[in-house]
Amino acid sequence: MTDRWFSEHELEQLSRPTMDRAVEAIDAGELDEARRLCAEMKHEWQMLHDLMAAGVLDLVSFIQQRLGDEGVAEAWTESMGRGWRRHHDAIVALDRRDLVPLLAATWRAHSTSGVGPNPGSFTITEDEEKVTFTMNPCGSGQRLWRNGRYGPDGWGVTDEAHDWSYGRKGFPLYCTHCAFMNELGPINWIGYPVYPSEPPEDFDQDPCVWHWYKDPADIPERHWERYGLKRDEERVAGGSGGD
Repeated sequence: MTDRWFSEHELEQLSRPTMDRAVEAIDAGELDEARRLCAEMKHEWQMLHDLMAAGVLDLVSFIQQRLGDEGVAEAWTESMGRGWRRHHDAIVALDRRDLVPLLAATWRAHSTSGVGPNPGSFTITEDEEKVTFTMNPCGSGQRLWRNGRYGPDGWGVTDEAHDWSYGRKGFPLYCTHCAFMNELGPINWIGYPVYPSEPPEDFDQDPCVWHWYKDPADIPERHWERYGLKRDEERVAGGSGGD
């Protein structure tokens, strides 16, 4: 028999949400303990987040190796229709102003509290037409690139240029899902992009940009044209208050 490693109380505490423990520490006036727990919590999600992002890239790279670029496109189309479509429909049903704090919360989570190598970071700006989220780097795809997960010893990029790779050959495979998620899928479902996006020109330096238009009618034509599609004015007009 070996000595016990943990007491019953220690095991109970290890299984409790860190934020609950931090709030209890604040209520008890134990501010140093609360500060320690908050600092620890910043790192809890980063390892799992990065593992899952790398796993998706590994999977889509395997698909490309077996089925080529077109297999990647088919896989994303099927995946988005089965999973993302439900979230997409809930998003477009919301008041458009209410979505901004929700999208900000998503990007805060995606940035893993600014920890890890090449930590995710973003800013938010607003003008008369839209709210813009500027990631540099994006918390997943761009970090995979900057952390050396592509290239001869890593995963893949597109073999050819496609509309879903923003017209670029050698586009990072992980990031191709954004075309299907943000623009191409929603255009087919509701007639307009949900998050009109602009990928980085230089993944090492430039930001990835997502827009949330206050009125879908103001979305520029290029977000249809890049897929060889045309705006359906009737469907776009119907989306101004949520579908």
